[in-house]
Amino acid sequence: MKAAGPAIECRELSRSFGQRRALASLTLDVEPGEIVGLLGPNGSGKTTTLRILATLLRPTAGTARVLGFDVAEQPMEIRRRIGVVPERPGLYERQTVDANLRFWAEAHALPDPDAAIAAALDYVGLADRRGELAGALSKGLKQRVALARAIIHRPPVLLLDEPSSGLDPSAAAAMEGLIRGLAAEGAAVLMNTHRLAEAERLCDRVAILRDGVLLQHGTPRQVRAALLGNLVEVELSTVVDVPVRRAVESFPAVLESWWAPLAIRCRLIDAERDTPELVARLVRAGARIVAVRPAGDLERAYLELMSQPLPGSLAA
Repeated sequence: MKAAGPAIECRELSRSFGQRRALASLTLDVEPGEIVGLLGPNGSGKTTTLRILATLLRPTAGTARVLGFDVAEQPMEIRRRIGVVPERPGLYERQTVDANLRFWAEAHALPDPDAAIAAALDYVGLADRRGELAGALSKGLKQRVALARAIIHRPPVLLLDEPSSGLDPSAAAAMEGLIRGLAAEGAAVLMNTHRLAEAERLCDRVAILRDGVLLQHGTPRQVRAALLGNLVEVELSTVVDVPVRRAVESFPAVLESWWAPLAIRCRLIDAERDTPELVARLVRAGARIVAVRPAGDLERAYLELMSQPLPGSLAA
């Protein structure tokens, strides 16, 4: 790594194609060991961001650095140190899995290609598929080969474009586990995904874009709180009674509350800070709590944001 600091740094990063703006003044960091998800509809600038960071596109304005290297001025330094998984695996389908990985091992001038191939395939669970034709594999296994190819040189930065696209639930869960493991080893991961539940489970932070503009950025919890108003739902095994109501209504951090026979929904000043005290008050009042959860998930927050006009635009 050339310099200490974030593994990925975007500062006012912009890209246009003629008169069409694909990305507008994006400022975003990704730290080593962190998974950051880029969310947004098609055409929002997610893939453009990854292509700039992979040095496949030059920015129109602003700067981007990967491991301290400038994407416009030092592209080869960056390419040696990143791993990229495109949405389509792009394998040589008439070649074996081994041959696909060997090409990249030799391109990176690895001193022991056989050992690197074996380690990468072992990591993605394909050690026994080394001699099979890539074209004969399922979609999920092809994605694993693409990931093995991306990590064969053990890069400290991974750029993933829809890594679980088209995968069945079990294959997608396996891919999530592999990505989580790479981050745990210290890799900085920036990924695009349309799977909002996946982003909520997997990502440390998310950045939501629309028409090239960054609209929201933070942990999934922070984004939910910003867009859904710190709503918390408490499920009970006993019917709500007077002491339970009083416990909620006397708590200054509760701004609003809604009641059902076996559930309470509260809007708190700060859900992350105030939920433990809310639960403690309910327990002291005799409530038997089954579950405590955010009232709304990242998908609901995302849809709420997409329904709002862009900043600076005129409402219809």
